[in-house]
Amino acid sequence: MDYSKILKFKYTWRKYQARVLENTAEYVRDGKVHIVAAPGSGKTTLGIELIARMKEVALVLAPSITIREQWKQRIVEGFLLEGLNPDDYISQDLKEPRAITIATYQALHSAMNRYKGNLVESGKEDKDADDVIKSSAKDVEEVDYSDFDIVKTMKANKMGVVCLDECHHLRSEWWKALEEFKKEMGGFKVIALTATPP
Repeated sequence: MDYSKILKFKYTWRKYQARVLENTAEYVRDGKVHIVAAPGSGKTTLGIELIARMKEVALVLAPSITIREQWKQRIVEGFLLEGLNPDDYISQDLKEPRAITIATYQALHSAMNRYKGNLVESGKEDKDADDVIKSSAKDVEEVDYSDFDIVKTMKANKMGVVCLDECHHLRSEWWKALEEFKKEMGGFKVIALTATPP
């Protein structure tokens, strides 16, 4: 995937972000990079740049619908080249992947289990996390994955990297679905972003 025709960071890297990016080749040599940094430090921005540098079609997984929306907004405002239609390159629908597909962990879990029904985001605090998943109101999405083969779809889209945003929010059942997805995909590169050390 040649992201140079789609994405270019429009601003100036913070010093610590630049240091991480200078060592990208070393960090991703084993196909995995885990970035631990405080909230507001630019992990999402680094994640987008790492996706571009890995040159693979990407699936970004976020803990909430709100954060999923923020990812698209950050890509469009901070990276997407002028004149390009975001919907040609960015999707928020697992059934219609693009160069970068952004979904929630719950959506991946539902797709792996061929769930049909409503995905509900309550916006409640995660008592085990250092920060809070914030949602101003209940977000509900109706999904039908009953006849959907996510592995076949992502393989057809040549997905090669998964970015796990706020991976400390991964619930046990979401983690199991992710592990099964990775196994069925035959592996992929991983970018993990968190404010909580593993």
